[in-house]
Amino acid sequence: MQGWLFGSWRPTMPNSVAIIDYGAGNILNVARAFEKHDVRTELVTEPGALRQHTHIVLPGVGSFDYGMKNLEQRNLTDALRERAHAGVPILGICLGMQLLAQRGFENGETEGLGLIQGDIVHLGKSVDGTVGLRIPHTGWSPLTWKEAESHLGGSGLAAAYFNHSYFLSNPGDQEVVATTTVGSAEIPVAVRSGSIFATQFHPEKSGSAGLLF
Repeated sequence: MQGWLFGSWRPTMPNSVAIIDYGAGNILNVARAFEKHDVRTELVTEPGALRQHTHIVLPGVGSFDYGMKNLEQRNLTDALRERAHAGVPILGICLGMQLLAQRGFENGETEGLGLIQGDIVHLGKSVDGTVGLRIPHTGWSPLTWKEAESHLGGSGLAAAYFNHSYFLSNPGDQEVVATTTVGSAEIPVAVRSGSIFATQFHPEKSGSAGLLF
């Protein structure tokens, strides 16, 4: 199986990467990150194009309900699920990670893609009572890798850039690969499930180590 440069997965480079453009995100920064490694990318806005690529990236910034609405309007939700069930490697970044979850509770309850376990809830629900807590959680935070190989994929990514107010709660029995601390709570910020890898942080904004990751 083709995979990303993640942990124990075989380090095979993608032939081409579909970066989903659904009107919610940091797509140009993600595309530039892959260009630095001479990897071909395409900004994809319609479902049929997903089948033409070996790997998929779901980036994003903004609210959960807005992101899901935009994916649904472009008929991308079922296509993403189909590609995931076919074992195609998918990387979710920030809002993209959140949309892969089962439900989101930003501006009410919204069904997610259901490709990773857990719900997306406000950081204040986890770190209630922390003095001086700032939300959104923005800026650089250290990462605690859960794998035996602490420098995931040899990237040496010890800290990463974040910008979020919601996070993945109750991740179930899927593999939590990395955590960070916000206020008084340790929260999951990278998970792996089948062919899916998802990060709450922005590797494309996390310096040279993030680009290597």
